[in-house]
Amino acid sequence: MDLINLYIQEVTRRLPEKNREDIALELESTIYDMLPEKYTEEDTYTVLETMGSPALLASKYNDKPMHIIGPKYYDTYISLFKLIFPIVLIISLISLVIGKIANPIADGAVLEILITIFAESIWTTISVFIQTFFWLTFIFAILERTDGAKDQTPRSLTLKPWTPEDLKSIPYVPKKKSISIYHAYAGILFSILWGIIYFYADRLVGIYENGEQGFRMITPVFQQEVLMFFWPLIIFLIVAEIALSVYKWIQKQWTFPLATLCTIKEVAAVVIFVFILMQENLFTTEFLHQLSELFQTTPVILESRIVWGGIAVTVLFTGISIFDMYRKANISIQTK
Repeated sequence: MDLINLYIQEVTRRLPEKNREDIALELESTIYDMLPEKYTEEDTYTVLETMGSPALLASKYNDKPMHIIGPKYYDTYISLFKLIFPIVLIISLISLVIGKIANPIADGAVLEILITIFAESIWTTISVFIQTFFWLTFIFAILERTDGAKDQTPRSLTLKPWTPEDLKSIPYVPKKKSISIYHAYAGILFSILWGIIYFYADRLVGIYENGEQGFRMITPVFQQEVLMFFWPLIIFLIVAEIALSVYKWIQKQWTFPLATLCTIKEVAAVVIFVFILMQENLFTTEFLHQLSELFQTTPVILESRIVWGGIAVTVLFTGISIFDMYRKANISIQTK
C-alpha cells in the first residue's frame, strides 16, 4: 500500500492542484484492478513497472512535452539557427572591427589593436551563440507548449506538415555546382573587411618594426588622400559584392546569369583596381625609398614592378575565377 501511495503521490505532485484528487482516485482504481486479489510486494512492483515512470505518466495527463524542443519543430529550429546565427555574428563582428579601427591608433600600434580585436571576436562569437541559442530556444519552447494540435508530424520552415508537394519548390542542385551558405556569408564578411582595410590603409598597411615600444607601423604604404578620392567606386564594389553574396545564398547554385553578374563585378573591380594602381603618388615616398634600398633598386623601378606585378596577378586570378564560375554553371546544363 505504501508503494502504491508513493507512486500516486509522485504522479500527482507534477500535475495542477485542481486535477490531483480526481487523477489520484483514477490511478488508485487502475492499479488495484491490475493487482490480483491477494497481491504481494512483487506483484506491486510488476504493476508499477507496467504503469511506467511517474514523470512520464504525469506528462501524459498534463498533455505537455517533457522536452524543450521535440521532433515536431526540431528540424525547423535547427534550420533557423543555422540561418540566423551567421548573420547576427557577421553584423556583430563588423561593428566590432569598425568601432576599433575608427578610433585613433596611437603611434601605429596596430598589432595591439589586432590582438584586442581577435580576443574580443572570440568573446563576441561565444556571446552571439549563447544569445541566439537562448532566444530561439525560448521561442520554440513556447511554441511547443502552446501548440494545441495533436499531430506530431515534423514541421517544415513554413510550420506546416511536410507533403510531397513541398519537393516542387526545392531545386535539384548537383554537388559540384552548389553554393554553400557559408560561401555567401564569407563573401559578405570579406567585402566588408577589405573595405575597412582600404578606408584605413594608412593605419593598417605599412612597414612594421619591432622596437622598444613593441611591434608598430613606422611607414604607411599608401597615400590615404589618393585612396579616398575613389571612395564612391569602392562603396559601389562593396555593395555589389554584398548583393551578389545574398543572390548566391538565394540561388544556392551556379547559373549562367549569376556567373555573368559576378563576371561583370569582377571585371569592374579589376578596372577600378588598375586605375587606382596607375595613379601618381599612390605610394608614400618613405615606403618606396625603404623598399628600394632593401632590393637595391630605384624607387621608380620598384614602383613600376609593384604596379605591373599587381596588375598581372589580379588579372590572372580574376581570369581563373571567371573560368571556374562558368565551368560550375555549365554543370546544370549537362545534368539536364
